[in-house]
Amino acid sequence: MPIQSSVNASKLGAVRQPYSGTSRARWRNKLLPRALVMMVALPLLVVGVSAADPDNEAAAIVLGKEINLPAAGPLGAVTVVGDSVLLGSALWGPTLPDQLQARGWGPIHFRAAVGYKAGPPSNSLTAGWWINTWRASGWDAPNVIVNLGANDSGICQTSISCSRRRILDLVETIGPGHQIWWPMVTRAPGHGSEAIAWNTALQQIAAERNDFHTWDWPAVMASGGYVSSDNTHLTGNGYRQRSIAMSTAFTNAVARAARVGGDVALPSPTSNPTTYQPLTPARIVDTRLNPPGRRPAWTEFAVSFDTAIDSGASAVAVNLTAAGPSAAGYLAAGPCGSPIDGSVVNFERGVSRGSMTVIPLSRSEEICVFSSAETDVIVDLQGVFLEGSAANGLTPLASNTRIVDTRTTGRSDVLVVETPPNAIAVAINLTAVNAAAPGWLQAVPCGSSSDVSNVNYLASEAVAGSAFVLTSPEHTICIRTSTSVDVVVDLTGTFSSGGLSFVPVDPTRMLDTRNAIGGWSPIHGMGQTLDVRVAPPNASAVTGTVTMVAPIDAGFIIGHSCGATPPTSSVNAGAAQVLANSITTGVSDAGRFCLQSSPVTHSLFDVTGWWISV
Repeated sequence: MPIQSSVNASKLGAVRQPYSGTSRARWRNKLLPRALVMMVALPLLVVGVSAADPDNEAAAIVLGKEINLPAAGPLGAVTVVGDSVLLGSALWGPTLPDQLQARGWGPIHFRAAVGYKAGPPSNSLTAGWWINTWRASGWDAPNVIVNLGANDSGICQTSISCSRRRILDLVETIGPGHQIWWPMVTRAPGHGSEAIAWNTALQQIAAERNDFHTWDWPAVMASGGYVSSDNTHLTGNGYRQRSIAMSTAFTNAVARAARVGGDVALPSPTSNPTTYQPLTPARIVDTRLNPPGRRPAWTEFAVSFDTAIDSGASAVAVNLTAAGPSAAGYLAAGPCGSPIDGSVVNFERGVSRGSMTVIPLSRSEEICVFSSAETDVIVDLQGVFLEGSAANGLTPLASNTRIVDTRTTGRSDVLVVETPPNAIAVAINLTAVNAAAPGWLQAVPCGSSSDVSNVNYLASEAVAGSAFVLTSPEHTICIRTSTSVDVVVDLTGTFSSGGLSFVPVDPTRMLDTRNAIGGWSPIHGMGQTLDVRVAPPNASAVTGTVTMVAPIDAGFIIGHSCGATPPTSSVNAGAAQVLANSITTGVSDAGRFCLQSSPVTHSLFDVTGWWISV
């Protein structure tokens, strides 16, 4: 999008020059001190633009710039105002407004200039004056980025009370109903104590208010390899890097979901309550080897289980894998003859991914698998659900529990995991972490052999997959890995006589923050917990698929019963990835399910059934 910009020479002091190359640099180095001397005559302390331009990219000495990006974004409008420290973020692109727009913010109104400061809105060199001017013209964004303090800290020197007053003067001008994000400052050598006092005031105010956020820019600058001739202003490349860091940190601090609608209507059961019969995992379909062969994009095919399951089954627990996809896409599954909603597996081009799901069977005892992109598809059977059976019910844990973490105990190609002695099967979540090379892991009853997989991973990433695993007679399961990788195992429930019966439903999307399905929008905030109705009040647990869509940073979502947050995870994804995982866990008395996210992300939940006492 073209950037609309304007420079008011009378107010901002823009000085342009017609030369280039060596002559340009020599002219700039001579003129800049004169420009700063003229500015010192103003009744304020001025920190000027940096004389260093090692990137040799500046076409002019610009003492101020305004950028307006009118396009609306889902995260909302933003006002950005700052002094010369921020100015470089408008001179070297992609600019800070560009980066904010890419994150989903907009419209954006940006203004930065040499000499701008906080304090009372007394004149056009104070940010408050511009806030009031814009408000009078109809612009009053609910989100405000303020990058001031280099000049103000020179005025206040080491007085924290003076710093607080100047900051709060601008906060009061901005007024209630706004989220304010204000980075800490750095200062030139010899003025570090002034920066410390200013930053202390920012931290105090952030601790006192829930509408004020600060960012430890000095720590980021010190650790990020930024080049600065005065410990304040940056090179062109440094400003590019800072614009990315600022847009990320601002989004992490401010972007949140709000309740904008109601819950989704619960889907109707596809059968009477059922109980679970765990099986030794078995590969049912591998289109790399078997009919119907590699699947074209936007097609579905039927999977028949034949003698692998008992007649009269109502649903199956399966692991679906997209193997060697030719493009990014997803797999979805449902009973043949019914509309297929939601997704089970999300994948990138050329990367094999898998995920478990529970799917109702059609009257012909089949499921249909849909692929949005060309790929091979693998279907591994874990168990079957039967009506009126004396088989096993689920007992969800009051709080999901971490039972294995090889990051503290050490890696092994085969892990023997003890299970509760009364459990004929367990519901677990498996996470592969920091693999040395791409590979897969499987969970099976110890003493059995199988060619199935539960998690496919790349080197160095964290990827989760869930499973219902039959236990051995010795009450153990074995986890095998194809490459060296750390493995984390979280126990979410056990299957034994008694317990809860499963009510299967057609896969149905209950939450999607991208379009407010489930009532939450516009995005799942960092550390935020969303509660969603996913089951009727008589349910004690739920099974479904949690998906993370394009998180800003690598992280995870924890799904739980809306009590205390357990020290476990349900799905992991890297920055900008789309990854899904099945979860079986308890719900609240009202049939509600909570999802807490560690990064800012879009979050989805597709229910496939719930668990009740009968």
